[in-house]
Amino acid sequence: MFEEFRFAIGRAYAKIHFRHHHDRMMNFTDVLSKSRRVLVIFPETPLDRESVSLLLKYLIERFSKDNIVILIRNDQLGSIATAPAVKTLTYKQEEISRWFIPNNNALQRIAIGTYDVAIDLNTGLKFPGAFFCKESNAPLRISFTKPQGDRFYNFQVQIKSVMNTATLYKNLLKCLEMF
Repeated sequence: MFEEFRFAIGRAYAKIHFRHHHDRMMNFTDVLSKSRRVLVIFPETPLDRESVSLLLKYLIERFSKDNIVILIRNDQLGSIATAPAVKTLTYKQEEISRWFIPNNNALQRIAIGTYDVAIDLNTGLKFPGAFFCKESNAPLRISFTKPQGDRFYNFQVQIKSVMNTATLYKNLLKCLEMF
């Protein structure tokens, strides 16, 4: 119950914080193909090697290594240890407030770059990932369908059934390939 209260406080803060962030109209059919730089927000739970490999292979083919930035919690770095070298930004669990809001130090790390696309790989609404995604100011913010996700993402992919993570991310990539 206390966690729900903390989450509600975080949502209220986000609503105030992002009150001036308005999405502009865009044509989804070509926005992804014209995009150059991508921010990938890794989930709070570690991914298996197959999922990491699949995701990074797709992203490198689509955007090139130099245009990919991964945002990952520092204690999750082991899950991408065997992945191809791409720019990685980390944040610490201590940089997330009790209201699930990243502090200014963590937010400044992503603010130094400009991104055309931000992809949050969390399957459920994890507030730090959603906050980072919205704060990135990327015109296209992608994630899986989540309750209250419309506040943070402008493109949500709905997967009908829960599968293993590798299949889940394969389906996400299939959806992105349409654009």
